[in-house]
Amino acid sequence: MKKLLLFFAALLPCFLAFSQEADDTGRSVDVQFIPRFEYNPYFTPGQSGDGSSGASFGNSSVYTLVEGTLSDHVSFTLSNHWLACTSGDWADVKSLYTSTLYSNAFNWLDIATVDFSFGNWTFTLGKDCIATAGFEYDEWDVDVDYLLVGDTPLLASYLWYNLPSYQWGAKLGYSIGESTALALQMTTSPFGERPFASGLYNYSLQWTGEYGPVNNIWSASIIQRPDGGFEWLWALTQRFAFGDFTAGFDWYNIADVDFGEDDVPCEFIRGNTFRTTLAWAPSDKFDMGLASNVYTRLGDLYGMNAGAFFHYCPIEPIRLHAALGWDKDTSAISIMAGLKVNLHLFRL
Repeated sequence: MKKLLLFFAALLPCFLAFSQEADDTGRSVDVQFIPRFEYNPYFTPGQSGDGSSGASFGNSSVYTLVEGTLSDHVSFTLSNHWLACTSGDWADVKSLYTSTLYSNAFNWLDIATVDFSFGNWTFTLGKDCIATAGFEYDEWDVDVDYLLVGDTPLLASYLWYNLPSYQWGAKLGYSIGESTALALQMTTSPFGERPFASGLYNYSLQWTGEYGPVNNIWSASIIQRPDGGFEWLWALTQRFAFGDFTAGFDWYNIADVDFGEDDVPCEFIRGNTFRTTLAWAPSDKFDMGLASNVYTRLGDLYGMNAGAFFHYCPIEPIRLHAALGWDKDTSAISIMAGLKVNLHLFRL
């Protein structure tokens, strides 16, 4: 795997030279600065549950996003996560940088890819999201709404929240018409400590379809563990659009990610994740919806939560958002309110 990635990296200057010779037009760049702030208190009403109460800053973060093209055949994406303050503690921010050279944790560099497109083929090289299914993975992290009860996420799935999904590697994609896309990806494993030194890799096959009102993302990933064994991650997700409404159903064969003594993910907790969503978007300025996650393991209920989210854009760069959620394990209610600003600093 490592030799294959090095081979592709060696070909990178050739691709760039070819694209520049073929077409010196079509160059563009868009630099965005995206801060998000929110406050997320949670509490257990009455005498029920385990008395969970507290507050966090949820998905408060600062991102930059740079997208552009070098020619009609070459494009690039760079997404940086500069600030995170879930608990309001400096440790949240510090961990983004102390984990820079690790593959088993999130860090300040999410995506750094170069795409080469020729006809129906696209080759992607760099740090990218693992090609697993789940429409929640299609959103930029800064756009994802999740509530917290302690360290437990609501609205977003356990898998999305806990799995270090940004890894170094390569992906080959092929489009069939305008409706079907297939992708074969090889990346470093999120269970390895160092991206390449660990010698652990992930292999994914993904099918994305857009067929009128029905969309799907189906994938199969085989992820190598530290003991040399492999974990299968299956994901089948569907979306159905009818008028201003969109309904979604996601299934993963994983209930959660198991963490070791040093908070290092070492394996999946096998089971099922059933995620359902219903969204209503009557205009470009306003949308709202419902989301629920049900987790099972060994035939028993592993966890369950549900909630609602609201988005309102009074003017183009600003989005106000709010959410409300409930967690079964603690009987806690979690609420959240905040804003996100999407500033285009530079366009060419």
